[in-house]
Amino acid sequence: MQKLHTFSAFIFVMLFGLTACGYHLRGSIDLPEQLERVAMQSASTNLQNAMKQLLRGSGAKLVARPSAASLVIQLQQEDMQRRVLSLDSTGRANEFELTYRLRYQLLNAKGKPLVDKPLVAELHRTYFNDQVEILAKSNEENVIRQELYRQAAERILSQAQAILK
Repeated sequence: MQKLHTFSAFIFVMLFGLTACGYHLRGSIDLPEQLERVAMQSASTNLQNAMKQLLRGSGAKLVARPSAASLVIQLQQEDMQRRVLSLDSTGRANEFELTYRLRYQLLNAKGKPLVDKPLVAELHRTYFNDQVEILAKSNEENVIRQELYRQAAERILSQAQAILK
């Protein structure tokens, strides 16, 4: 019986420690009420999917109609570029850089901009290109691209949170 009480106390202390340190699941953000329903205009499917997952993890949702949203993210420019950073002795690419650029406007439920100027986000990632493992490197690039979309969605929401406070 003593072991059961000791184990229970240990579990309680561990759970209390996790909640006290601010731990939350990856992809979960504490969102204000104004961000419970978000719509995106002119965004790529990949960015919309990343935003949908992020919002779902935070108890909010991505809606299709801007009229049903409390915040509208209007993308004015979205661009993913890949460039070679280094070459080997035979002229093959050794290293690539992915750059993801966004320019967007945050609108309230009535369609009015929340800030005067469009907001800009730019994310960079580099990766090594192994000529032996070509298929694996293609998969790695896809994973990096998905991570860039997720980070862009996080950045958009964090900027919206800062503006709405």
